[in-house]
Amino acid sequence: MIEYLKTTVSVGAVAMGLCLGAGSAFSAETINVTAISGYAPTAAWVKVFEEYFIPEVDKALAAKGDYTINWNKGFSGTVVKPRGELDAISTGVGDIGIIVPVFHVDKLPLHNVSFVTPFATGDLRLVTKAMGQIADDVPAFKKEWQDLGLVYLGASGSVDNYQAVCKTNKAGPADFNGVKIAGAGTNLLYFKGVGGVGVNSNLGDFYNNIQTGIADCASVWAEAAAGFKMYEVAPFFIKADMGATTSFAIAANENFWNGLPDAVKETMVTASRGYGEALADYVVAASGKALETYKANGGTIVQFTPEQRKEMAAGMPNIAKEWAEAADKAGKPGTEILKKYMDILRAAGQPISREWDKE
Repeated sequence: MIEYLKTTVSVGAVAMGLCLGAGSAFSAETINVTAISGYAPTAAWVKVFEEYFIPEVDKALAAKGDYTINWNKGFSGTVVKPRGELDAISTGVGDIGIIVPVFHVDKLPLHNVSFVTPFATGDLRLVTKAMGQIADDVPAFKKEWQDLGLVYLGASGSVDNYQAVCKTNKAGPADFNGVKIAGAGTNLLYFKGVGGVGVNSNLGDFYNNIQTGIADCASVWAEAAAGFKMYEVAPFFIKADMGATTSFAIAANENFWNGLPDAVKETMVTASRGYGEALADYVVAASGKALETYKANGGTIVQFTPEQRKEMAAGMPNIAKEWAEAADKAGKPGTEILKKYMDILRAAGQPISREWDKE
């Protein structure tokens, strides 16, 4: 009789535990989230979003047990094409996603500081950290996003060093004179001082641009050059080391964001910052492998000297000062952000080829 009672109590306890567990699981509120990017997961920033950001959010929420997310992954152009992410999230077509601010310098000029300061650093981790500090210290930075109906969550970058890939060899800066170079906005100005002709495009189209003769070169970075098989149409990898940039930002639709529970907001903010670090780590690790891939597929690496890099930088107009002054005139703290950014790089002992803020 005693044994029977023990067994009955034991089974009852297990049953109660299972019921409580089931009740706890079913009590979690499910939140539908559409995350978007016009690019496919073959692009590093989408790959890391899918493999780091989403799992980090899920893991953190699972530990608390109050909320779960049903993710609708709108990548690969299924919801929006490249360049369309900002408008799509702003209007609520997407809830959260990866925006490329360099495509929207008219709307998000302050985010462009790392693009207008080339030849200053190739440390992507440092650049990502610097942008995070600026976002925290300068309220006007986040206000640009708020004015568009967006909530800025964090900067990230996949460009550890802008380089060039070309159909034919470019032994020095002068060889870019008259050459058509595909790029995305501001980075085309890096070639202005040496006579390059910019062709505004995006990474997804660079291969076709060169293949069809729209451009002779493309301004790109190692990981992307190998990932998009640029060696097939542009076998010369010109390693000019033009610098790292924060080319992406995670942002959310403001109305969507305001409707989220605080616990979910906190989880996404934390994951966004971790995403920037994770993407930098991924790109830096992939860069060396990418150069080997380029060579293994018949590509040639052409290394510019420090003197050639300084020549390219010195020949450029001071786009940083022009950018800062234009922002100042528009009532935005351009000069303040430029100085803060350069001060962060100087404090880290970076090999700056041109002191953009001191001229």
